[in-house]
Amino acid sequence: MNSNFSARGGSASGGKDILAWIIKSLLFIVPFVPLYIATGLFFPFITGKAFVFRVIIELAFVLWAVLAFFYKEYRPQKNVLFYSLAVFVGIVLLATIFGINPLRSFWSNFERMEGFITYLHLFAYFLVLGNMFKKTDWFIFFNLFVIVGWLENIYALLQKFGKIASIQGGFRVDGTIGNPAYLAAYLIFILGFAILLFADAKKLWAKIYYAVSALFTASIIYFTASRGPTLGILGAVILAFIIYLLVNNVRHCEPKVKQSQEQKDYRKIILALLVSIVLVGGGLWIAKDTSFVQGSPVLSRLTSLSFTERTITSRFSVWQMSFEAFKERPILGWGPENYVVVFSKYYTPEMWRQEPWFDRSHNIIFDWLINAGLLGLLSYLFIFGSALYLLYKNFIQDKISFNKALIIFGIFVAYFFQNLFIFDNIATYSSLFTLFAYIYSVNKKEEIILDRDSVKASEYLMPATILAIIVFVFIGYALVFKPFLVNKYLLDALKKNAQGDVAETANLFLKSLSVNTFLGKSEVRSQFANFVTNTAITSNKLDDNQKNQILVRAVNEIEQDRAENPLDPRPSIYLGIIYSKINQTDKAIENYQDALKFSPQKQDILFSLADSYMAKGDYKSALSILEKAYYGDPEFYTAKVYLAGIYVMNDRQDKADEILLKGFGTVNVADEFLVKVYYKSKNYPRLISAWQAYVDADGNKNNISYRKSLAGAYLLNNQNEKAIKVLEEAIVIDPSFEKEAKDYIEQIRSGKMK
Repeated sequence: MNSNFSARGGSASGGKDILAWIIKSLLFIVPFVPLYIATGLFFPFITGKAFVFRVIIELAFVLWAVLAFFYKEYRPQKNVLFYSLAVFVGIVLLATIFGINPLRSFWSNFERMEGFITYLHLFAYFLVLGNMFKKTDWFIFFNLFVIVGWLENIYALLQKFGKIASIQGGFRVDGTIGNPAYLAAYLIFILGFAILLFADAKKLWAKIYYAVSALFTASIIYFTASRGPTLGILGAVILAFIIYLLVNNVRHCEPKVKQSQEQKDYRKIILALLVSIVLVGGGLWIAKDTSFVQGSPVLSRLTSLSFTERTITSRFSVWQMSFEAFKERPILGWGPENYVVVFSKYYTPEMWRQEPWFDRSHNIIFDWLINAGLLGLLSYLFIFGSALYLLYKNFIQDKISFNKALIIFGIFVAYFFQNLFIFDNIATYSSLFTLFAYIYSVNKKEEIILDRDSVKASEYLMPATILAIIVFVFIGYALVFKPFLVNKYLLDALKKNAQGDVAETANLFLKSLSVNTFLGKSEVRSQFANFVTNTAITSNKLDDNQKNQILVRAVNEIEQDRAENPLDPRPSIYLGIIYSKINQTDKAIENYQDALKFSPQKQDILFSLADSYMAKGDYKSALSILEKAYYGDPEFYTAKVYLAGIYVMNDRQDKADEILLKGFGTVNVADEFLVKVYYKSKNYPRLISAWQAYVDADGNKNNISYRKSLAGAYLLNNQNEKAIKVLEEAIVIDPSFEKEAKDYIEQIRSGKMK
């Protein structure tokens, strides 16, 4: 009986070890995920990473659940960090359910790939990682992050030297993350992990390797020219150095304990570094206007912080909008991924200088106030409080050294500071939750493995594993595979459209829309609407019946999108554009007015509505709308020329001149809209002035097209000789135009051209 018992136990132990090895192998892939660029997917820098991460975590989690069910050593320890994360996920779930759009809050979209689904995966990642890894596993894991850091840094360095294109363009590197600020935020963790390993290293070669890794990473962060992460790192380093200097004994923090010579030497080095950082940083700031700093695009950007800078002022505007929205729904907020509704409702006219739509506050505090209200923000902050408490507890219990605890604290400080100006992506989220899991794992108590657990597992471990894999297949199919298909069909459609294959483009859009999942549907519908208005209904490759079918489907899809996103003005805008394109002006007006209900100060909607009124000749209604757009922020270029133009159409040239003089310092403005207005109102003298402004503008001296238009304007005003003079001047500028110009001149003099 005893031998039989041992055999069963050995078999179960072998199965357990194999399962544990599989789970750890899956987790060891996670550090490499940020390197993946899914060139075959829409938003290749975001979606591919998120899909891969989800598949890994889903499989690892269901397998871990089997181990945890049978073996106590893998079960979660209920400490403060575990509870804080569980509470956070619970509150976000409530915010998702009771928010303004639960489906969007759960699924997010392709551009962000966040939402409640991602927080669930991150919590699962934390549980598996924190309950599977031992000390040696963590050593391997952090080293994998550093190795990936080398690959990421080399990729970014090649961008710096122009060997690989940067997706953002310009002098800033963005690596495989696709955004300089995101890359810098991610590299904060790589830098921190390299320093952690440096602090633990015993051999000189290892210390040199980790030191070089850290310096290489820091240099790439510099080349991103990202101010938030850079200031966060500097602040974290300064704060950590000050804490180190204030502690006399780096092990027990006891002032009375005599310091060793090594500790004294370390303190001198730290003090020297601290003084150097302050002097160099302060010196660069003082010298920010010198040729040395201004001659470096990176240094110039890093030292260009100003409260009057457009990026900074826009942040303040967005934060103010967020605060107003928070006051409306203070407890559980609006639900994750619903910031576009907040942005629309509380949009302020000066925001025209920025991108058309914001879907984040660009501040972690306000983001969580919007996502999940005060409860969500407090639960988010409590995670960090719990992690720091557990970190301190581990230090007190000698489970972690003071140096390592201080390094982790510094990583948190740098990360949190930069998140006051930007937001997370899967690379930073996975790195952050890695750190949470590490702190949790260090504190985890070892469980005694009982033989009876092995006996029980010997009978059920394999069936349970098979069941877990079946569950994984169903979960993965619903949460990953179907959204993946939507995404792939969408990108394929966009590629076919670029190639001019209209019929196949329509087919691929329809295939994408036919997949039964919510993730990405809004993006597919908006792209489909753009395709219909810009290509399909004007294409000669489709017959009228095909065009009508596609048009009806597009309208139905956008109507469905509006039903699913009832507070989002964008579906109504898309419908307005479609109806404008097919000359159903009244329906276009109806939809633009509907969009204005949800974003009453958004100038682009006002311009579109005014365009529709002008299309039906209702210039009086267009005038009142454009006055609203103009007086919201008179500096908006489009608002100025639109209002001046509509004053002309309402026979109020004096008011038009007043707007033009105030906005441009002259009544002669080179603008396409004004040209159309002057032509339509037969105000040929002003049409001449507008085309003359085009000709006189910098860089237009050799533009023959503008001179031809100016000559045409003179002809319309019966000033034939001046038209001829303009054409003769054009011949001097461009002799290749001589034959064409002389033909025009001959026709003018013969009376054939008027």
